[in-house]
Amino acid sequence: MKQSLPLLFQKRHVLPGGRMPIRIAPGPQMEAFKAALSSPEGFGICMFDENEHGHEFFHIGTRVTVEDFDTSALDGSLIVTVYGHENFRIHALEQSESGAISGECEFIPKWPEVKIRNEQQVLADKLKQMFKKHPELNQLNQKKQFNNLSWLCQRWLEILPVPASEKQMLLNTPSCMDTYDYLMSIMHKPH
Repeated sequence: MKQSLPLLFQKRHVLPGGRMPIRIAPGPQMEAFKAALSSPEGFGICMFDENEHGHEFFHIGTRVTVEDFDTSALDGSLIVTVYGHENFRIHALEQSESGAISGECEFIPKWPEVKIRNEQQVLADKLKQMFKKHPELNQLNQKKQFNNLSWLCQRWLEILPVPASEKQMLLNTPSCMDTYDYLMSIMHKPH
C-alpha cells in the first residue's frame, strides 16, 4: 500500500530501530520540517550525496518520528533527535509552493531478526567498543540488541562512511545477510 509522506533529505541516515540527531537550518529546511511535523505518521528521512553533477537523491528512506529537540546556540538551527521505524521506497515526489517535498511511498518489509552465531559475534564486540569510545552513540542507542544480527548490521550502516549508493543497494535486500557479508569484508581488509 502506498502512502504520502513529507520528506527531508540528509547526508547521514537513520535506519529502523536507530536514533539520530539531525540539524534543521533556519529557512527552507525549517519550513519543510514544520510541514513534516504536521503528519501524524511522522516523516521520511532520505539520503543524498553530493557529486560532480550536484545532488543525487536516493529512493529508499526511513519513516521517523521526533523524540526530542533543542536549539543550537551557535546558529539557531534546530537539533532534532529522530527514531527510525521502517524503510520505504519512493515512487513519486511532489513539491508544494512553500518548497516542502512529499513522496508517494511504499513501505519495505523489515529485515527479520536473526540470532547471532559465534562467528558473527565480532560485529557485536566491535560495536560495543565503538559505543564505549563514543558515548554519544551509546546514549542514542538505549535499547541495544547485540544478539540480533539485523539490528547490528543496521547500526553499522548508520555509522560507517559507506557511500549512500552502496547503502541503498544493501537496504534493498530481504534480510541482513548481504550487509553482514559486506561488513565482514570491510573488517577483514588490511588498513
